[in-house]
Amino acid sequence: MTVNIHKNASIIIEKYLKETKRHYYITPKSYLQFINTFSTMLRTAKEKMLTCYHSGLTKILDGTSQIADMQDELLVLGPQIESKSKEIEELVAKLHKDALVVEQVRTLVKKDEEIMATETKIVEGYAKQVTEELNTVLPSLEKALSALDALDKNHIAEVRVYTHPPPLVLTVMNAVCILLQKKPNWATAKLLLSDPGFLKKLITIDKDNLPEKVFLQLKKYVRSPDFNPVKVGLVSVACCSICQWILALDHYHIVKKFVDPKQAKVVEAEELLNRALSKLDEKQRCLALERWKESVDNLDQRLQGIVGDVLISAASIVYSGMLSAGYRQQLVNDSLKLCSDNNILVSPNYSLVNCMTEKNEVRRWQNAGLPHDQYSTENAILIKHGQRWPLLIDPESQAYKWICQMEGTKLKLINATDANYLKIIEYSLQFGESVLLQYLHYNIGGFEVIPYLLLKDICLKN
Repeated sequence: MTVNIHKNASIIIEKYLKETKRHYYITPKSYLQFINTFSTMLRTAKEKMLTCYHSGLTKILDGTSQIADMQDELLVLGPQIESKSKEIEELVAKLHKDALVVEQVRTLVKKDEEIMATETKIVEGYAKQVTEELNTVLPSLEKALSALDALDKNHIAEVRVYTHPPPLVLTVMNAVCILLQKKPNWATAKLLLSDPGFLKKLITIDKDNLPEKVFLQLKKYVRSPDFNPVKVGLVSVACCSICQWILALDHYHIVKKFVDPKQAKVVEAEELLNRALSKLDEKQRCLALERWKESVDNLDQRLQGIVGDVLISAASIVYSGMLSAGYRQQLVNDSLKLCSDNNILVSPNYSLVNCMTEKNEVRRWQNAGLPHDQYSTENAILIKHGQRWPLLIDPESQAYKWICQMEGTKLKLINATDANYLKIIEYSLQFGESVLLQYLHYNIGGFEVIPYLLLKDICLKN
């Protein structure tokens, strides 16, 4: 099989020479490299797929072990479950075989996700509206509290000394008595004013839990045109701040009374949303388990075709370096036919890119400057997996930019015209650094050393 692939490659190379007048040599050593590349890639691919396979099985076993525990618990309930177990097993087997059911579940989960996203936005918008409505009154309340906090015992003493207080002072203090749920009269007000913690009581009053009857009694005071901080301020500085605070507190209560039902709806909606999200999460976990099963099935298929895939890929990597896209595809087509004739399985819709690149690897290469065409992607694969040092014909510096971006600062850039380029290569070999040798030509200095580098005929001293 490998000999036939080698012969086919030789025929394609001869055709390539006749049509393009460009020499491209295939030697017996190329065949040995083909065998070596194939065996190395096959071993690596098997190890990688088996690792993925075992990871997938572990996930499935984790899920099935939980089901087994539940079945053990159910068996304890009695023999009636045993009579139904066969029916359940048949039903489960049917559901697992029915791919349509899985697809329906996937569709339902997707719809649920869309609905949950919409519902989440609605709840968040409603909660935001409630918060904004409360925030409209909080600044005025905070301003009034700051004014209260600015008062001292001298301000309070000025009010307390009144035997017969002015009408506006009495009105303000009666309102205070009502808020503190005391009898509204001057005698009660004087007792409150005598309390050293009077201002602290006002500042720390539980504004969210005051009874509705308090504000109903307060209404006859705050609705008075004279109950105004400006007018009260003409009589008493302390009562001016207290009046401002009472009005702010009353306004806060009105808004909160309007907002409370909305907040209750928000809480209720959030609870419903959380329950729905919990159900969605459960569906997603079930779907994830199904995806793992599908992944294991896909790995089974790939493991069946791994020999053919790697065989064709190794041939492409070793023989198609200088070939144009058409000749490369001919090599792949001939190899596919040989595999079919010899009953060697190959993955459906085989391609070198799909077989030899990791997920998102091609995108990462393209982000680093690799052109987006398939030919350039194949060249990158040849560079990555080839066992020989690649010789790049790069008139537009596309490969140069890509390699520099991928290797970063650890790349050593040297020119074949540099007198000390061999010393730099020797140093880089010792420390495992990457080297890009540019402007290569036939009359390169130190030519006697180059073959050893190309053959990787290198040894460690001492």
